[in-house]
Amino acid sequence: MAYLDHAATTPMLPEAVEALTAHVGATGNASSLHASGRRARRTVEEARETLADALGARPSEVVYTSGGTEADNLAVKGLYWARRDAAPARTRVLASPVEHHA
Repeated sequence: MAYLDHAATTPMLPEAVEALTAHVGATGNASSLHASGRRARRTVEEARETLADALGARPSEVVYTSGGTEADNLAVKGLYWARRDAAPARTRVLASPVEHHA
């Protein structure tokens, strides 16, 4: 059977599994100042730089979110605010029932 709907269930690439496995046992809040927090921060920032390089972006342009709904919301609001600043008279956002449920 060919499974073509990978909505929220896309199998991980072996390289991604390897990277996850290397860090899964690490503890530390990347916002903390202690040693494990600094290690976590370094891991997050290295990943941010890798993603930015792959996307041709600056690391400051890579934003992590907690999931799809938050990411969709951030994208829609970001586009809205950018358009509003560019053309203050144009403040409508249109969505339809066929858009992603998030």
